[in-house]
Amino acid sequence: MRRPRSLRLQVVLIASALVAAVSIVVGVVAVLSLHDYMLGQVDARLNGAAARGADIAGGRGPGSTPGSTPQISPGPTSTPPATRPNRDDVVGAPGQSGGTITAIFRDGTFEIGGWIGSDGVRHDLTAAQKKLLATRLPTGSADRTAPVTVDLGGSLGEYRVAGRTTPTGAGVVTALPLESVTAVTGRLTLVVALVGVACIVLALAAAAVAMGRALRPLRRVAHTAAAVTAVPLDRGEVRLAERVAARDIASTAEVGQVGAALNDLLDHVEDALAQREASESTMRRFVADASHELRTPLATIRAYAQLSGRSDAEEREIRGNAALIDVEGVRMGALIDQLLLLARLDALPELARDEVDVRLLVAEAVLAARLAGPDHVWVMELGEDPALVLGDAADLRRVVDNLLANARVHTPAGTTVRVRLDEVRTGETVGSVRLTVSDDGPGLPDAVREAVFERFARGETSRSREGGGTGLGMAIARAVVEAHGGTIAVAPGPGATFVVTLPAA
Repeated sequence: MRRPRSLRLQVVLIASALVAAVSIVVGVVAVLSLHDYMLGQVDARLNGAAARGADIAGGRGPGSTPGSTPQISPGPTSTPPATRPNRDDVVGAPGQSGGTITAIFRDGTFEIGGWIGSDGVRHDLTAAQKKLLATRLPTGSADRTAPVTVDLGGSLGEYRVAGRTTPTGAGVVTALPLESVTAVTGRLTLVVALVGVACIVLALAAAAVAMGRALRPLRRVAHTAAAVTAVPLDRGEVRLAERVAARDIASTAEVGQVGAALNDLLDHVEDALAQREASESTMRRFVADASHELRTPLATIRAYAQLSGRSDAEEREIRGNAALIDVEGVRMGALIDQLLLLARLDALPELARDEVDVRLLVAEAVLAARLAGPDHVWVMELGEDPALVLGDAADLRRVVDNLLANARVHTPAGTTVRVRLDEVRTGETVGSVRLTVSDDGPGLPDAVREAVFERFARGETSRSREGGGTGLGMAIARAVVEAHGGTIAVAPGPGATFVVTLPAA
């Protein structure tokens, strides 16, 4: 694939192109404006020179005033003969500048004319020049022609030419050189071109420096992203220490948006990696605990089986070993059932959406717990109205059974276990159903309070069977409650208090 151009190069090229375009437009406008202005001045001088040439050709002489009326002397009214101007009167007349061309035509034929150099020497016109000037004579009823630019060739070059017709019928063509206009506009064009090139070069340098400084924070953001990509994320504990600096985020709005987004992304990735590491650690601990819990009954079963297989084993001993094997098998089966239940809940299954009256469900569970723990005091506060939720009745019953079994197993005889069921209302609407199971026993240690809902969590560090069940009861309760869209938590206070909240039907 073709390597893309850098943003810095693109911006520099665009800025330089804009400067070049502006320089060209300004230069062209300046040169054209000056050319039109100077051409207008030449045309004004040309009109004056053409008027003087017409006066000379009309016989008024170089000293007469244009437009004046000849004085009539008393005497006979005879018309004096026409006075034809000579070459000296026409070429180099007073008021004419160097290079001025004057040509007089009668009946379309060249009569007299020429031009005077800057040194005062009079020069004749060539046949080709006379022919070009003759084309600028007025035609028809017009007495003058507008100034136009004509290239007379030779040493003369471009001239501004205008023609007039005198009252006597003579045609006068006057021309002024455009050398000064060409020289000034040419010099201005050269200056504009040099200044434009200098501006473009300066724009390139300034844009390169400015973009380099402006993109420096963006390069640091890219360096941060590249440093993160070099960190192995597939295993172990990962810490993403790289972050976009605050000064880079505050540099520009665009870089700030990219930098802040990258920091947020890194925070999310780091949180996800921490959760992954915690999940892997929990899974390793879970596998170790499950292996231990399963190994104990399997070892017991194997030991009793070996005892029963001895040749000198008595029938009574064999029957006792078989009973103990059955007990351990039941214990192992219960553990496997709990593990399967947790696996099912972890898979986020579609739960049943039956309408369940938690009030009846709790009453049945408390009556069963009273039979299992007659040495405890059981108190129910269930209210009179049904407490309806949507869910799986069997799973919800398991939650209540686990909470009551937890209170029965981990408290001494004579402990009062109170079960309360009430409704949380939002105005006139029942928002949720709240179940509280509390006891006045010794309570939960601080270390256990934080991890009571973890799998294989126990109130003691040993793994003795006398400490209770397998340590999965509270984990199952939390998984079931969360699968039903509810919450379960340990409330502060004396003893142990568990609060379950479920959305009302």
